Amino acid sequence: MDKKILIIDDEVHILELLKLNLEIYGYEVVTSESGEKVMDLIKDVNPDLILLDLMLPGLNGIDICKQIRNNPDLNRIRIVILSAKSEEIDKIVCLEIGADDYVTKPFSLRELIARVGAVFRRMDPSYCTEKIEDSNENNSDDLIFYKDLKIDTKNNIIYKNNNALDFTSKEFKLFLYLLQNKGTVITREKIFEHVWNYENNQSRSLDVHIRKIRIKLEDKNNSYIETVRGIGYIIPKE
Repeated sequence: MDKKILIIDDEVHILELLKLNLEIYGYEVVTSESGEKVMDLIKDVNPDLILLDLMLPGLNGIDICKQIRNNPDLNRIRIVILSAKSEEIDKIVCLEIGADDYVTKPFSLRELIARVGAVFRRMDPSYCTEKIEDSNENNSDDLIFYKDLKIDTKNNIIYKNNNALDFTSKEFKLFLYLLQNKGTVITREKIFEHVWNYENNQSRSLDVHIRKIRIKLEDKNNSYIETVRGIGYIIPKE
């Protein structure tokens, strides 16, 4: 492949992981952690596609997208938004100003790479993505990212700043369930139904598991998991 991708995101661990895996699939990848002077970088790099975060220091993702679409020399560049904002209105705004796709964080690496390939196929129906579609070599397909965490759903491992945390299987299942419902308050009843399968409906057991997860995440301010008193728990949006 000879396609060039520019990734603009202020989360360094996401930049590193995306660069590594996209290069495995044959893409040429350039990264930037900021929106400052990014238009000059875009002109210099001349990418075929940009993976663009919305919340950036300097010029934000919305303004970057608008400037690209209003520039005849850059308008051919495809844009895929990467954002923790999951509201429908955010997606609609981005698509209306010219984004080609919108991927919500935390995301599956496999899905993101498939979406990249789909964008290129829309540009050129003859474009070949055999490695993306057929390869089983990539061991990082099933990854979710949240703040400074990397969740490997294939091997049931949670990494913080690339350090593996010692989660039990139940702790992993509990945290993953909450994360998959990020931004939504999950009641204790729902947690027992989906995590414990009603094997244990003792609030004490749930509270103990949450406390252990917080300790392992070094979550002193409950920034990863918030308690909604009398109802349940919520993992806040980034």
